[in-house]
Amino acid sequence: MNIAQDYQAYLPWLFGGVVLALCLMTALFVPHYIKRREELMAIKEKEAKLLAENELLDRLSRLRVEFFQSISHDLKTPLTVISTCILNAADVLDFDEEINRDEMRESLGYAQLEIIRMARMVDSALKMSSLHDGRKKMKPLDIAKFLRDGAEIYRVLAERHKNKIVVDITQELPPVLANSDMLLHVLTNLLSNANRYTRDGEINIRAVEQGSAITITVADTGSGVDPDILPRIFERGVSDKSTGLGLSICKTIVEEVHGGTIDVLNKPGTGAAVIITLPVHIDDGGAM
Repeated sequence: MNIAQDYQAYLPWLFGGVVLALCLMTALFVPHYIKRREELMAIKEKEAKLLAENELLDRLSRLRVEFFQSISHDLKTPLTVISTCILNAADVLDFDEEINRDEMRESLGYAQLEIIRMARMVDSALKMSSLHDGRKKMKPLDIAKFLRDGAEIYRVLAERHKNKIVVDITQELPPVLANSDMLLHVLTNLLSNANRYTRDGEINIRAVEQGSAITITVADTGSGVDPDILPRIFERGVSDKSTGLGLSICKTIVEEVHGGTIDVLNKPGTGAAVIITLPVHIDDGGAM
């Protein structure tokens, strides 16, 4: 009986000692376990980001190779036209006693148009060559101010066609993570296209926050997009009045570099609208 009573008397102390030991082990090892788990999660997250970056670089590398292969072929056409026009003009000067000024003017006009087209190709090539470094220059961007400033830059050119640019941004917008130079190229290209197909009309720039993205719309009141080319509008070389490279590069900049989307809505005879979505920038405290 004495032994049983002594055991019962010590049992709470033994139980308390076990509980205390468990508490000490928890206090010692759980923080270490949590810290280690957080470190492993951080490592996995970095690996995932690195893998995504490498996949993006691979895609951009393939796009750039395909682009330069395409543009190398496309440049041969304007060079041939320019050369032919110059030779025709030289023949007129050499062999015609009375110069046909209209014929000369027409030939030189064709040459000038092809030179302008080549200049656009070269500009597009320069933009494409910089895509690899695009993400290195990504910074939080005040998208409302950016759109207003971009509209002001292009306003004079729009007025030459008697077009009015309207910026419709009525709410506070969060920043987006962007390469401002590349995004300006996209905006300028869209405004240029809208201006090319619009006369005595309006080009409207709207931006709204929708969930975790900013939706930007550039709409015009022009003739719209030819329905025959609309399904392939973002493919290289698809255009009826330009090089067919601009929207292809815009798509790469928006989707591949900025992780957004770009689409075209079309109403032949009453205008077209390009809709872009860009992810809202969430500051995670990391250095940019």
